Amino acid sequence: MTAPTSAAVTAGQHLALDQLRQIAGSRHGGVFLTHVDTSSSQAPKGCVAARISVGCAGLPRAENGLRLRSEEPVTLYIPRDFPFEVPWVYTRHTRFAGAPHVVWARYPCLYRSTATEWDPADGMYGFITRLLDWFRAAAAGELDAPGEPLHPPHAVGDYADSLLVVRRNAPVAQGDGPWLGAALLHRVSDGRSDVVGWLPFDEPWPATPAETRAAARLPDDAAVFLAPVVITAEHLTFEYPATARALIKALAPGHITARMLLGLIGLTAGHNRRLHTPAGQSAPDDEPHPPAPVHLLLGTPSRGTSGHAPRRTHLVAWHLPDFADQLTRHAMKAYVDRQLPELGDELMQIGEEWLDTLTTEWLRLYEARPEVTVRRDHHTSAAWLHGKRILVLGAGALGAPAADICARAGATRITLVDSAHVHPGIHARQPYTDTDIGRPKADVLAARLNQIAPHTTRIKPVTADITRALPGLDAPSFDLILDCTANRVVRAYLERARRTDPAPWPHLATMMIGHQATRGIAALSLRGATGGGTDVLRRTALATRTDPTGALTDLAEDFFPTEPRTELFQPEPGCSDATFTGSAADVTALAGQLMTGILHTLNTPDGQHTMAALAVRAPGGPTDTQPAGPRWLTWTNDTTVSDDATGYDVRIAPAALAEMRTEARRGARVRGPRVETGGMLLGAIDDSTGIIYVDEATGPPPDSLLTETYFQHGLDGVTRHLAERRQATGNTSRFLGLWHTHPYSPAQPSATDRTAMELLTLPLDDAPARALVLIAGGPPPVWHTWLTTGDEPGLYARLANRTTEATNPPAAPAPPAHPASAIWWPGGYATRPTTAGDLLPLQRRTDDARP
Repeated sequence: MTAPTSAAVTAGQHLALDQLRQIAGSRHGGVFLTHVDTSSSQAPKGCVAARISVGCAGLPRAENGLRLRSEEPVTLYIPRDFPFEVPWVYTRHTRFAGAPHVVWARYPCLYRSTATEWDPADGMYGFITRLLDWFRAAAAGELDAPGEPLHPPHAVGDYADSLLVVRRNAPVAQGDGPWLGAALLHRVSDGRSDVVGWLPFDEPWPATPAETRAAARLPDDAAVFLAPVVITAEHLTFEYPATARALIKALAPGHITARMLLGLIGLTAGHNRRLHTPAGQSAPDDEPHPPAPVHLLLGTPSRGTSGHAPRRTHLVAWHLPDFADQLTRHAMKAYVDRQLPELGDELMQIGEEWLDTLTTEWLRLYEARPEVTVRRDHHTSAAWLHGKRILVLGAGALGAPAADICARAGATRITLVDSAHVHPGIHARQPYTDTDIGRPKADVLAARLNQIAPHTTRIKPVTADITRALPGLDAPSFDLILDCTANRVVRAYLERARRTDPAPWPHLATMMIGHQATRGIAALSLRGATGGGTDVLRRTALATRTDPTGALTDLAEDFFPTEPRTELFQPEPGCSDATFTGSAADVTALAGQLMTGILHTLNTPDGQHTMAALAVRAPGGPTDTQPAGPRWLTWTNDTTVSDDATGYDVRIAPAALAEMRTEARRGARVRGPRVETGGMLLGAIDDSTGIIYVDEATGPPPDSLLTETYFQHGLDGVTRHLAERRQATGNTSRFLGLWHTHPYSPAQPSATDRTAMELLTLPLDDAPARALVLIAGGPPPVWHTWLTTGDEPGLYARLANRTTEATNPPAAPAPPAHPASAIWWPGGYATRPTTAGDLLPLQRRTDDARP
């Protein structure tokens, strides 16, 4: 073994050689180091060539495996920057040519991806292990192991500066013959064209540029041309040759001749001339330069998974000189003109001789075909967006990154709505530049996002006030609406529009950022949810304020303060709208987390919870005491009943209806199945959206009076309970009205009920001018089912206005004359009824308790 010259070898190469000596000295795996050469002219510049011998005598052999000698000599080229640069293997012979994972006949390929498979810490130990694994697989015929992706052929030769991007799935040859036709190319720039369609040879081709663009669904100003395509029925070789002569020879077994190639090139070249000739004019024959590049696409069935059929087409692109355009066009014209068949034959002969002298110049080809590529966001939550229609409201700190996420995920249509223009300073956290100042945000953002995937995604900007633009946008036609405005007016408008639209609305996500961009909230309403963004955020406020653990206190203080925030941030004090403080890093991180959570929920709905809120917190420092991690809150649908008088929706929370049912069941068990019961309702009325929220229902106070025909609500403990709930909920939930039951009877008001609606006889200091009257009832089957299984009862709702000042209630009605009806029950948890004789003292005690 020759020792290398120290001055010519780097420290990394010394390390590699030392490791090789240790491997060879151990005789592990039958590896022998035979020679080291630092000055070989065959070695790539700067590399040390180390020749080794690999023992293969004991390897298991298979009939389809490579025929290996007992010892296989190979040369290792060790780069100067080893171990931060990967060595490679070279064989002096070409016995492995054509085998899978052998490049240019002499270079076995050991790694599919050095970025992920090469570990510098393993050094030559890992490299030799990989080489031994390659020889074992080669001997066993498992270089393309079953289930592994096939390594497509390499194109050997020079590469042109231009490139092709293939976007449409390629044709496949049928039977033994090739598929012949043309590729429809969109010329994106001087150096790049995209394959956007395929035209079979035996079908009519588009005759005009407009027809060609329409065939590929391209914009009206897109530049288009055709390129000839030949797709073989059989795999050719693991590498395409460097000369045209060798390439045509390799194609011959597939019934493809040089004359066939020249004819197809000429046919396509003539069609391109006609496409680029103004209407009414004839295509000139004497122009030296073609109107479009001359490319030839070659396909072979070399893509797929080993052991699985069918294989898909692997494509390469051959760039031809401009002379090919003239030669092949004239040859085709001579053939078509019956008076000149000899000239056509002679031109074809010239073309064949010319091809013999031509070297192959390949185009760089990038694959974007769905059939041979896997999206990098495959199996992520963002995959839900692919092919969807998205409406993004707001193009600011949240809307812009959200729209960007949708565009990159492959949404088919994105509509951006924002009336604002780009102002100085917003580029600190929004994706706009100084040159955008004064331009509409929606226009600027749409123009930028339309460049991400112009063949699959269309972004439409709408520069208008959202509440005015929304009626014309057909909101139900979208798959997802993202409200990124943080605007109460927009939220309320969406809530009302969603409630009143006869068509079902899509999923709606409402996103907000805290006042210092340390927290974010996303309120999600799935399709079919009873509530929208306003509703879900109201639930979130109640949940954060009443959480007994205190883990949500920071969210309540940030997003739902009980007192209006006095410290407001205005970028232009006195003139600009108040906003939050936060950087691009803050808003991008929060937007990403919120969008990921939204999309995860859309991907994996649990089938029960239709409304949810996601709270995320930005990471702090090592000593930060803020609660970490995301937090989900979820809700099921409310029970909704309409107030026919006002048209308002009454949304009864599941907890409130459950409390009503619990009280009705207890009353039936203790007092009798037909004795009415009832209690208070707590919630709120939102006139802007036409919604009445019922958050909580209580049972009857102890001083209430209950019979089979009448329910009178008492006052014992009412004031205290209402004050506690107002304080606990930040005045979000307050006295709303009264509920009572009509057991085994229709949920309709009796004459006594109608009188009570007008009088609203619950004399509270802060009683509102309006109150909700809610009756639960139903015929026997409905009522019995509600009590036993919880199915929805019959419900009646009426928002009644106070018409009579009622500081004192009317006298309690006299007990009915019928003895069986003269039994009155107190509220609370009493288990003994009150007779008519006991009623007067009880009534006096009730009067004394009133304020």
